[in-house]
Amino acid sequence: MLQSSPKPPQNSAQVRRAYGALLGCIALCLVANCFFKLSGGELKDWDEARHGVSAYEMLQSGHFLVNTYQHAPDYWNAKPPLSFWSTALGFFLFGKTPLGLRFFSALFACLMLFLTLAFCCKKLPLRAAVFSGLVLVSMDRFFQSHNARTADPDALFLFFSTAGLLAVLAWPRRYAAYAVASFLAGLAFLTKSFHVLPMAVLLTVFFGMEFSFSRKSAQQAALCLLLGLFPVVLWGVARFPLDGTLFFEHMFFQDVLRRSTQAIEGHPSHPLFYVKVIAQNFGCWGVVVPWAVGAVLALRAKARRMAEPAALPPLEPDTQTLTKLVLAATLPVLLYSLSVSKLPWYIYSAFPFMAVLLGILLDRACLHMQTKSKRLAHIFLLCVLATGLVGEARTLLQIYKKDAKKNPLHVAMRKLGQMPENHQAALFLEEGDWRPADVLAAKLYGDFQLKEGGAPAHASAEHSQKSFLLSRAEKTHQRPE
Repeated sequence: MLQSSPKPPQNSAQVRRAYGALLGCIALCLVANCFFKLSGGELKDWDEARHGVSAYEMLQSGHFLVNTYQHAPDYWNAKPPLSFWSTALGFFLFGKTPLGLRFFSALFACLMLFLTLAFCCKKLPLRAAVFSGLVLVSMDRFFQSHNARTADPDALFLFFSTAGLLAVLAWPRRYAAYAVASFLAGLAFLTKSFHVLPMAVLLTVFFGMEFSFSRKSAQQAALCLLLGLFPVVLWGVARFPLDGTLFFEHMFFQDVLRRSTQAIEGHPSHPLFYVKVIAQNFGCWGVVVPWAVGAVLALRAKARRMAEPAALPPLEPDTQTLTKLVLAATLPVLLYSLSVSKLPWYIYSAFPFMAVLLGILLDRACLHMQTKSKRLAHIFLLCVLATGLVGEARTLLQIYKKDAKKNPLHVAMRKLGQMPENHQAALFLEEGDWRPADVLAAKLYGDFQLKEGGAPAHASAEHSQKSFLLSRAEKTHQRPE
């Protein structure tokens, strides 16, 4: 007969202290994953580079409503300005360096992960919170690409969207929580525009699950809508006089229509693309999770055969909160799977909630195993801890590998920029074209002027301006005086 203790072992003071220490270690790991060697590695082409250039030029020009690239309005990266402002603030505080470029991405990613961990501690058993934290630290691609360690808008967007959803999950049936979440949704729009759609849909569904239709609920819903629209309308009114509807048209047609109907810019379009993305990010749990699911199903089946169900503690969190977590973990994946143009970071907003659900599943499996064999439960617990450690080690290893990878062209720019007399010099590229990351490197390392034409143009350059001929290999030539 399956047995269980009315007071689960994880509630003892000694065990709680141990789990508390583990949570502290997990928090330190999250900080390390976000900030360790943050300024190392190559500058990323396209999104990070163009984003960094726009923030740099905002500081130069003092115009903070229009993002520019090479001092012309940028309608390719048609995003509202909030994340550009955070990057510009990083440059202002920490200098025009890779650290200044990425600092606020790391900070907001770290804060988002801390909020997720705090939610777990508030709403879940302590062991489930530890398990969720172990899943969080193991998602190495979540840290590396388009999030904490790159200057993209995703980290700030994820902070706003995750914080808003966690607010209504942590404080259900409170209009104030929905008011805060709606305002955060408005700020999320000002970061990545229509990528806020899954958050808006989830808040609407959650509101309908918690409040029956009444005059008061309708008024509160209208208030939430106004709070969400307020920062968006304020920005729109400020932006409109600068170029009319042109920016808004690009933002809508690029981010919504083209991405949803075409595989633009070489983006993958396979309908099961996000299944592979999820497997890549949670792959190290590929052994432990099936073991957990199998144990739960087998022990429940045995209990039913014996007609004596296990007297386990009530499921935490409650069924409605669990349903909301499942929706938060699946709806972004389903919505973006309908889009033809797909990229891994489009579904990052689902990952914190997937980690919470995995933590709940692993904790529940451990409880079921305790009813059969404490030794089996201890082995399972050690396997979960080991998997989390392997995931953290993999994340740190990737950080080391990317820190060691240097772009010879950018190294040459950095060396030239170490001598103040070289600043604002003209740079020519021996072969090929300048890439967005080259444009950003030129601005960060010496405010260099990038010129076209290669070696012939360098040879005939005016003698009044210092110039250098660079190569993507490790060599640099100064124009003969």
